[in-house]
Amino acid sequence: MKLATSFTGTRGLRFPAPDVSRGLMLLFIALANIPFWTSVTRSSAPGDAADMAWLWMRTLLVDHRAYPLFSLLFGFGLATMVNRRIASGTQSYLQSLPGVDAGREPTSQEESWAREQATVDARRLVRRRGAWMILFGAAHAALFSGDIIGTYGLAAVVFAGWLTRKHRKRAMAVSAVVTAATISTMYTMGSHVAAQGLTAAAVMKQGAGESATTLLSYVSGSITSWAGNSVATVLFSMVVPAMFLGARLADTDLIAHPERHRRLLTAVGLGGLGIGVAGGIGYGLWATGGTLVAWTAPLHEVTGLAGACGWLALLALYAGGPREDGRLTGLRKLASNVGRRSMTAYLSQSFLFAAVFLALPALTGIQLHLGEARVAGIAAAVWLATVGLCAVLERGGHAGPFETLLRTAVARSERRRRLPAAPVAVASTGPVATPGAYDLVH
Repeated sequence: MKLATSFTGTRGLRFPAPDVSRGLMLLFIALANIPFWTSVTRSSAPGDAADMAWLWMRTLLVDHRAYPLFSLLFGFGLATMVNRRIASGTQSYLQSLPGVDAGREPTSQEESWAREQATVDARRLVRRRGAWMILFGAAHAALFSGDIIGTYGLAAVVFAGWLTRKHRKRAMAVSAVVTAATISTMYTMGSHVAAQGLTAAAVMKQGAGESATTLLSYVSGSITSWAGNSVATVLFSMVVPAMFLGARLADTDLIAHPERHRRLLTAVGLGGLGIGVAGGIGYGLWATGGTLVAWTAPLHEVTGLAGACGWLALLALYAGGPREDGRLTGLRKLASNVGRRSMTAYLSQSFLFAAVFLALPALTGIQLHLGEARVAGIAAAVWLATVGLCAVLERGGHAGPFETLLRTAVARSERRRRLPAAPVAVASTGPVATPGAYDLVH
């Protein structure tokens, strides 16, 4: 049976649901990110019924629902990588022990030692990958201060040990603390906006600030803003809780084999989206010109995680489980192409948005004044362009260039470490303590 595998090699099966979900998620990311470009260039002028209808749809189904979905899939991908790395590393360490390659069965102490060393290697891999993601994010931030790659890299660096050792109680505790901090922060911000009577359009204009007069001022301001926002996003958003939840899903077969859990995923999908929609109604009234009530801001933020879970459940159901022939067709295949090159597609979106909203007006002198619905059409067109790019790469059998660059950087930056002595295999006639034995009992 020939099945699609990861570009990192043939270490394990590549299930279609995460890739298809990731590819379609990037459409949501494009729709969620384009308000940044319209605010920077002041090219959006909502007003007609189509604009109002789209603002409602975006608020209830996309805004603060797309990035938690990204976080869920990021956590799922990290945990899947960790699980595979520990499994393969454990076998590799066991095979390096004297006599094992000749058929000797390793002792339980040797198995524990091998698994511990593989776990340490996995933790180092996650931290190294996260550090490079921060650097990638900083470079991307020169163009787009809303970059999220660096934010996820920071979360990976900080919580690498918990992810590899599966400290679930600690993850639940820190998720509760972050959620409480998010609610408090969003309520305070909502109270401030409500007290001033600011509309959503006015807040967007304040957030855009003054237009940069030079390329240097744009880049420096963008990177500075990104650095502060990345730390704040880790501390005061649903990124960390969603990442841990995604990592937990990797230890189940809910995403790997959604065909086995149709009823549960359907309930989660419809229920999650329903909670997300209900939680966003108050914020939607403000986004379409109404008055903001302070508590609607944290409600919109927190219920965004439920909406993201709903999207993930429905997207996984749509993707289905592995096919016998290992092939996908139609939109599933196109979305999978994008999902397996998600970093390349995500960065390509910024380049295309910059070309439309920055380069094109500068070269032609034509200032864009588009409604919200037309701007959403541009976002969809940009996503379709990345679909075409990934289809070309797939036909040529190429991984995404930025995925290749990240993987190469992570691999070449690996450093050797001193291994503790392996436990000495002893005869089973009785317990024998060896001075050089490595004790894994803490």
